[in-house]
Amino acid sequence: MLPSRMTGSVQAQPRAAVAQLPTWNERSSPAAHFRMQVEEDIKAEDIYNDFMGLDESGASVPLGLDEKEKLYLECLDSFYNEGGKAVLPDNKYEQLKVDLEFSESRIMTYSRDEIRYLLANKRYKMGKPVLSDDEYNALRLQLKKLGSAVAMHDTPTCDVVSGVCKMDMRVDKGKTRLLYLPGWAGGLLVFSEISFWTLHLDPLLSILLGVVPVYFFADFFTTKIFAQQPLVVTSPCPKCSALITVYFGDLLSVQTDGIIPKAAGPPQPQIEAICGSCKETLIADRDNMIIATLPMKK
Repeated sequence: MLPSRMTGSVQAQPRAAVAQLPTWNERSSPAAHFRMQVEEDIKAEDIYNDFMGLDESGASVPLGLDEKEKLYLECLDSFYNEGGKAVLPDNKYEQLKVDLEFSESRIMTYSRDEIRYLLANKRYKMGKPVLSDDEYNALRLQLKKLGSAVAMHDTPTCDVVSGVCKMDMRVDKGKTRLLYLPGWAGGLLVFSEISFWTLHLDPLLSILLGVVPVYFFADFFTTKIFAQQPLVVTSPCPKCSALITVYFGDLLSVQTDGIIPKAAGPPQPQIEAICGSCKETLIADRDNMIIATLPMKK
């Protein structure tokens, strides 16, 4: 049976299945190559029991959460990248999935694209890539723009030749949403006043009825009048790791109208930022969601 996020079906095997805990590369520790045998016979009510493995003597052994997550990813990888191969029978796969859901596993909260990204990394380390470089980079950029932690790097990447260090930027959803607050507050106030003086509606009822029209008004007001192409991101400084907040866009068309001569023109995808801690000059790239230091002077 397939995972709920993806389509298709995994055919049950007619005999006991032998599942090997997935290894991310061939240099993993010997413990990672532990072979786990699972029983096929399982009652319907047992699907909510903890997922167990069998050691070489046939005794049931508990598995850690990380081992269960790796086995779950191995099931998905085998089905989608090996022509529908089933690592576990349907009933054991469902038991594993239910176990992970009740264990609040982070894997079960990942989207289809996040799972696809993890499997692409796994296959690449195995020497069997399933995505081209362009497809992989496009998928990673898409996840970064959505704010997915799966595609983020925690440490900077530095080029020895140019001396440029790059760091992934994360969308600050809280501060970005705050930019829409004036439009929301003003829209609700105007809608409540109009509905009260014309239709004599209760203010609380006016707020409930005005959610949808005020939403579109707030979006138009924020993106067209108050802030143009707004986006707030945060990132550690590639040089000193101090947290930096970068704002992309324009406020009240000050930059677009040339009120500030030095920065005249429409909002640009690349802007200059200065770290408040180390005073390093950085270039923030909105399109690629990275912030980088300047090349070393030769």
